[in-house]
Amino acid sequence: MEEEMMTAWLTGLIVAFVATIIVEPLLRDWFKRIKVQQLVIRDNEHGPQHAFKAGTPTMGGAGFIAVVAVAYTVLMFVFGFHFQSAGGWATLLAIVIYAIVGGFDDSVKIFNHRDEGLRFIPKLTAQIVAAILAVVILAAGRFEFIVHLPFGLPDIHSVVLYSIFTIIWLVGWSNATNLTDGLDGLATGTAVIAYVAYLVIALQQGNQPIVLLNAVMVGALVGFFAFNHYPATIFMGDTGSLALGAGLAMNALVLHVEWSLILIGLVFFVDTLTVIIQVTSYHYRKKRIFLMAPIHHAFEKGGITMNPDKPWNEWQVDAFFWGVGLVATLIYFLVFN
Repeated sequence: MEEEMMTAWLTGLIVAFVATIIVEPLLRDWFKRIKVQQLVIRDNEHGPQHAFKAGTPTMGGAGFIAVVAVAYTVLMFVFGFHFQSAGGWATLLAIVIYAIVGGFDDSVKIFNHRDEGLRFIPKLTAQIVAAILAVVILAAGRFEFIVHLPFGLPDIHSVVLYSIFTIIWLVGWSNATNLTDGLDGLATGTAVIAYVAYLVIALQQGNQPIVLLNAVMVGALVGFFAFNHYPATIFMGDTGSLALGAGLAMNALVLHVEWSLILIGLVFFVDTLTVIIQVTSYHYRKKRIFLMAPIHHAFEKGGITMNPDKPWNEWQVDAFFWGVGLVATLIYFLVFN
């Protein structure tokens, strides 16, 4: 069984990596021809200068998410895992639907030439519907609906509460990952660390479908990174970032290690928290707490000392936040796993 699992996840990782290396350049060149490109780039006195990135193809997430969906589905049947767990299919469904929502969001920005994509209510509604569909698949697969509470509090056995928690979890983390996708390679590298972590957890639990899914995702992300690192030749867009967050949220849920995502996804969590703090402070006090929010832009603008005279380049910011994500993940495994 262990040998079969290792063969499956190694095959998934390699297949997804090779497929993404082939698919992404083709997608990038096609997007260039049809003008699927980043149009509105922040370039003003309040932030780092990114105007030179205008015209870079976006929606690259469509490529690696398609690779994940196809490779996972085929390999699930090849290795005979397709009857074992609803968790894998529910996670894949969430990833794909959130990618579609992100794709619509990207399309509105690109073809309507505006900074904002889908309106708040339609976008939120689509994300909630996606979460509900994931819960339905879990229910059909006789998933054990348990909300595990932290700090030794008793678990809650309730389909209703679990469904509500799933909706909040999926919507929250998908948008957190979306906020982190602000620098070349930042979200991609951070997501690789997080998905490797859940690959390890799934291996420990012997959950073959989730092991395979995470291996496929890691392979696809590493392949995408070849084109997304600084200076990026293609961005993932909301198509990729929303899907990545949804996949991580579902991993934590189906593996029953919900709160692990606070550490494993610490970079996403902190980025989101700094936006909330910044917006709240400016709304009520007309003062900014950080040089910029999300916090990775503050580091880009002023480095670790937050000194505008000592800005960091994107590689420095990426390396720092990847390091934070890796250390937080190691702390989870050393202390809580």
